[in-house]
Amino acid sequence: MTAAVLLGGILGVPDASAAWRGPAVAASCSSLVNAVTTGGAAGDGQTDDTDGIQRTITMAYEQGACVYLPPGVYRITRDLDWTRPASIIGNAGSAAVLYSPDNKALADTVYGNQWDRAPLVDNVVFDGLRIDLNGPYKSGLAIKRSVFVNRIAPGETPTGGGSNTFTTAQVAAKLSNLRESQVTDSIFLSDRPVDGGTPVYTYRTTGVTVSGNLIGADLSSLGWLSRWPGSRSWTQPPAARLDQLRRLTGLPNALGHLQRGGAFQLDQNLTVSGNIVIRDPRSRAKSDHALYAWGFGGLIVKGNWVRGWPQSAAGGLKVRNGTTATIAGNHLDGTAVLLYTYAATNVPEVFQDVVVCGNVYDIRNVTAGSDHSGIQYWRNFAGTDVERSIAVFGNRFIDPAAGQPGRPDISQSAGDPDAFGVHDNTYPDGSPVPVVGMRPATPTTQQQARCSGVTAPEMQVPEYTG
Repeated sequence: MTAAVLLGGILGVPDASAAWRGPAVAASCSSLVNAVTTGGAAGDGQTDDTDGIQRTITMAYEQGACVYLPPGVYRITRDLDWTRPASIIGNAGSAAVLYSPDNKALADTVYGNQWDRAPLVDNVVFDGLRIDLNGPYKSGLAIKRSVFVNRIAPGETPTGGGSNTFTTAQVAAKLSNLRESQVTDSIFLSDRPVDGGTPVYTYRTTGVTVSGNLIGADLSSLGWLSRWPGSRSWTQPPAARLDQLRRLTGLPNALGHLQRGGAFQLDQNLTVSGNIVIRDPRSRAKSDHALYAWGFGGLIVKGNWVRGWPQSAAGGLKVRNGTTATIAGNHLDGTAVLLYTYAATNVPEVFQDVVVCGNVYDIRNVTAGSDHSGIQYWRNFAGTDVERSIAVFGNRFIDPAAGQPGRPDISQSAGDPDAFGVHDNTYPDGSPVPVVGMRPATPTTQQQARCSGVTAPEMQVPEYTG
């Protein structure tokens, strides 16, 4: 089988927008248009504020200003047009909530629409309202210090289906084809106990960063949030913001009904780092991996803390089909690193230049078997020159039953054993983790550099009880 190559936006076809350079990432606002006093919105949670917020977006854009949302609840009943993307700023000290009972969106899905400025979304609560953006002529978006709540809308029938299928309503922030954008220091909550939320979904983006976010939380136990690194940039403590939001909107406590913590498809130079991803293990929502990236090119998954996904094919930090990935310094509580190459027409059928290093795999609190556990690679088709230059080193397994038969290990099956080099993967006492189907090899200087300074995060996060 001949390995496919991903070039630009479509498999094998150069991207016509590759030469376009848009505005840099937004930083701040110099002038504000008040959505209440100027735009005419009420913010009382009962009035339909769609027209007032849309009017404020239009006015702010035309004035080169930003929308300011005073504290309150703004009811939105139609999609908000963001083709002219004025920044939206909430109050730093008290919640400004854009509430959509029917899962409407702040949207610019006009593929060819070209942004002339980089919008900022800061200190805004999106309760039911989604962000839906598409197009390669949009860059510089910055979403930070915001809260997103996925809900099942009244009258909505959630889709069951296979574990790997999801709908628009499940996604809080959908970024398709965007460039050089950021989603940072924000909180994503899911009250979708049937299908689960997929808070962030990126598709064919370039240079996007998803960093420092909290994905899933129990509102009955928020004291630990002061230790969440993302909280350092907030003015109002996140625990106070979430407690206020619960009182304003009647949210339940357990908001970890997650299908995926994040889904990342055919992205170039994507960074997913420093996120805390916590699924409620009691949830009956379908599950399809804590973080899932496929068709990657230049992927970095680093320093994330993950808990609550099953030790099975439905769990794990999963990376498949692509070239150049660094999976480093992640703390995986009870779930595995799953590496795959599938036969598929919409992704490159290769798995090359991948480093898996410095991760902590902790199974003290789960019953683990040998399947879909540890660090595993698998390919589902025959062929040659599929795998190349894969290094697995410096990972630590915390397994109280280490040494017993059938325990998690580092393994590959159906791939080329010579493409995989393993080195210095140990238990806490320094003894080696068993390896199957890979050869011993010291990582190259370049591979070691990709893991330099990496330390898996240590967090004390309460279990879901609410």
